[in-house]
Amino acid sequence: MLSSFLFPDSIKVGLESSEKEECFAELLELFIPTNPSLNRSEALDALLKREEKLSTAVFPYVAVPHAVCKSISKTTVVIGISRKPIEFDSIEPDNSKTVPVNLIFEILFQENDTQSRLNALRDILSLVSNQEFLKEVLAAKTSQQVYDIIVSYEL
Repeated sequence: MLSSFLFPDSIKVGLESSEKEECFAELLELFIPTNPSLNRSEALDALLKREEKLSTAVFPYVAVPHAVCKSISKTTVVIGISRKPIEFDSIEPDNSKTVPVNLIFEILFQENDTQSRLNALRDILSLVSNQEFLKEVLAAKTSQQVYDIIVSYEL
């Protein structure tokens, strides 16, 4: 269950960043309370390298940037909601257009933890494929509301 990888304090409603790279860095700060030894530079580099390979914009309005990070103590998910869309490259290789993203699930995976990686990605994709879930999360005003919505859809 996705809720096992996060908690209300790992969710930020109202991201301040307007660019993808800034957004990645802003969301990295949400990892620090549970992973104080996180190397921000290493994590940001890993996220950017992964994004260069193929866009992580997986659905309209949703991106799932993710990377393996040596300095993370356990697989962790943070969520950011931006009121103004952040432009991500299209996932379609032949499409040079960008896509607007408002909901970002940023994940750092612990090395050699393939099962958690698969579980987190599966759970996120299951949730975001539900249009009602997306509407509710994007309308949420607080981190606790977002967390409660996730838990209610997991039941």
